[in-house]
Order: sequence, then C-alpha cells, then structure tokens
Amino acid sequence: MALGGGREIGANSFYYSIDGQGILIDAGLHPEKTGWAAFPAVGALAGIRLDHLLVTHAHTDHLGGVPYILQSYPNVPIHATSETIELAKIMLLNSASLLPKQHTQEVIEALPNYTVTALPEVLAKMEPMELGTSKKLGSSGVTVTYYPSGHILGAAGVLIEHDGLRMFHTGDTALHPQRLVTGAQLPEGPIDVLISESTNGIVDAYLTHSREKELERLIQTINETLADGGSVLIPVFALGKLQEMLVMLGDAKRDGKIPDVPIYTGGMGRKVSEVYDQFLASRSRTNAIDKTSDVKQHELPRRAFLFGGNYFREPSIVLAASGMMQEGTSSYLLAQRWLRHANFSICFVGYTDPRTPGHTVSHAERDSRIRFGSMKRDVTARCRIERFRFSAHARREELLEIVRRLQPKHVVLTHGDEKSIAAYGELILETFPEMKVSAPEVGKWYRLN
Repeated sequence: MALGGGREIGANSFYYSIDGQGILIDAGLHPEKTGWAAFPAVGALAGIRLDHLLVTHAHTDHLGGVPYILQSYPNVPIHATSETIELAKIMLLNSASLLPKQHTQEVIEALPNYTVTALPEVLAKMEPMELGTSKKLGSSGVTVTYYPSGHILGAAGVLIEHDGLRMFHTGDTALHPQRLVTGAQLPEGPIDVLISESTNGIVDAYLTHSREKELERLIQTINETLADGGSVLIPVFALGKLQEMLVMLGDAKRDGKIPDVPIYTGGMGRKVSEVYDQFLASRSRTNAIDKTSDVKQHELPRRAFLFGGNYFREPSIVLAASGMMQEGTSSYLLAQRWLRHANFSICFVGYTDPRTPGHTVSHAERDSRIRFGSMKRDVTARCRIERFRFSAHARREELLEIVRRLQPKHVVLTHGDEKSIAAYGELILETFPEMKVSAPEVGKWYRLN
C-alpha cells in the first residue's frame, strides 16, 4: 500500500505486508500540499502492525514524515545509512522549522514530535544500516539489503527477500555517476518484483543533452554573464545539488574555464556540505578526495540582508536554496531583484514542479511580465534565464536499463506524476510485453506476488 508517492512525487511512503510482518519504506512530506494531505496516509494502517521503518535517503519527501509516523508507532525501529542519519539531523530540524509556514496552528499542535525537544528522541531511534550490508528483520525470515542508489550521499535501494521471493525497491536512483556521488548498484537478477521510481519517465532530454554538454553550456552562460558585468544566480537544493554544483564550479575555476569570481553559499546547505566532507570514504562517493570546503566560498547574507550583498555590485556566482524557489527562500527573494538586471542571469539546474515559483521563472520569456508566489504585482523578466539538466534521478533510458538487468515479472511504478508514469509504463510494455506493470494509488492494497 502506498501511503504517499503513488501517482505523484511527495510524501513518499510504501507499506509492505510480508507473512504478517509490516515494513514501511520511507515516510516523507509533500512539499506542495498543506494540512494532513502533506503527510503519509498513516490512518490507512489503523490497527495494522508496523515492525520496521526503512529510510532510503535524507530528502524531505522521503524522510520528513518520520516523526509523524512515530506518533502512531512510537516503538518502531528505524533503519538508515550512517550518512542518512547525519543528514537527518539537519533535514528534520529544517522540516520542523518550515511547518508553521505551511500549516495551520491546529495541525502544528497535533505534531508533538516536531519540537526541538522531541526531535533528538526521534533521531536516537535511527539504527545504522550501511550500504552493501544485509539485515534479518526480527524472526520473520525477511532479509533486507541496502544497495547504493546514486542520487545523493548515503542513498539506498532496498532488496527484500523472503521465502524465495525477491523484490527490489529502487528509492530515488540514478545509474549515471555525478561529480561527487557514484551511480547506482543493482542486485543480481532476475527478481520477482521491481518497485521503481519514475521521475523522468517522460523525459528523453539526455539522449541529446549529456551532462558534459550541459556543463559546457552552463560555463558558457556564466562567462558571458560575468563578461557583461553581471552576476549569476543558480537555485539549488541544499542537499545534493548545492554540493555537486559547487565542486563542478570549483573544477572550472581551477582549470581556468571561468574567472576567479566570488561564489556565495549559505544556510543549511553549508551544514550539509560538512556532512559530505565527513563521509569521503562512503560507498556512495565517487572518490575520497574531493571536499566541498576546498572550494573557496563567501557567506550568503541572511534573509534581512540579502539585497545588500556584494553580488549586486561585482560579478559573482550565487548558489541559493531552494532549487524550485519555494516562497520565502533565498533564491525566491533574490530572483525578484535579479530579474530587474538585464546583464544578470538565472540558471536552473534541475527539475521545477509546475506549481512552484521556480517553474514560473524558469519558463519566462525575456522581457515578459510575470508574477510568482505571493508577489503583489508583476515584474519584468529582464535578465537572462536558462535551463540545464543535471538530474540526480535516472533518465528514462536508465530506468528501462534497470528493468532490463533485473528482468522482473512485475514492475510497480512510483514517484512520478501521472504523465511520466503512463509514458514509462507504456515503454516497458512495448519493450517487455510479458511483464506486468502497475501504478498504485495511495491508500489501496495491491498483491505483488
């Protein structure tokens, strides 16, 4: 049963009942919904046992609902990689700080596990389970194994085995390596059931746009902007995208491909970078050498002082959260001023949900009038706006390659909007007509074997 993440992205949470054993993989928060719809539908489990909670990685749409689950199941053991546990110390505190901005006071008062005093108790329940290791869950006969899934530091795919049945839950995954995080590793096939993410199920952009070509195009845009006396704003996710872009820009500086201008970072992203540097030897890292701290960075001013930054007076590069320009974030606020400067640029380097300010800005035509978030009036988009693809998710052909390698009898599609899931599902059936493909709705039971 999907408690979230069925035919959508957000509040990802999937319950497995295996021979009487209840296993939940992930418990996320939906970034675009308010009220109880933003949380996993734990009410659908009323009266049903939960024996183990496995967290695949530390992004909020997979981790942020863990304190909420514990309100119904306070004694459930939580398994996660050491990297994810360290990142959770940052990410859960951030989730708690954002709740009052997204929900009513009535909802906030019903969430006691999100207080500063309760969160350490939540974190203390998280038990390390490292990449490449297996664990028997109690006396149930169920064995789970964590495989590196790519995507971000410490992210895992989960192989579930019981009585000859083998199911693989990809989590968020990518076969291609990134600058800091290696590509996914898969179990040996064949397996019985593949539960696969479908984020890029409708996107074929990488067939014509490699990461190398996209980096060349980004460097060209940066150089043209700086040469014109302008600054570059790159909206990034504080976990994953900031660290990847920072080191790639550091490489470009070192190799003389871009000028030695200030690079600004700040906030939660800097704390996340410290965790990346802490786990240089992680199985999810491409090497044990590259530290984000080796790239010289300037501190991005706090919100009240954002508009007084030197990046408005001298050519600079600003890496600011959030990647989708969520309302109230640094990138959201800076964009309103950035758009006024014809010699400035905004470079989007990842996916933007159509419901977010980032989507509105990233798809704006130059000199058009736009309004986003809670802005009271339109603003003219005078600056240069470019979109680039540096996805931390498997591209469409990679998703199909996972199916090809594992040869499942049944593919369950999750973590994608309905168009992506439909397009990817059709592709699987065209390529492997003997396979069964399903896409679960939230709150409904599905038999997998």
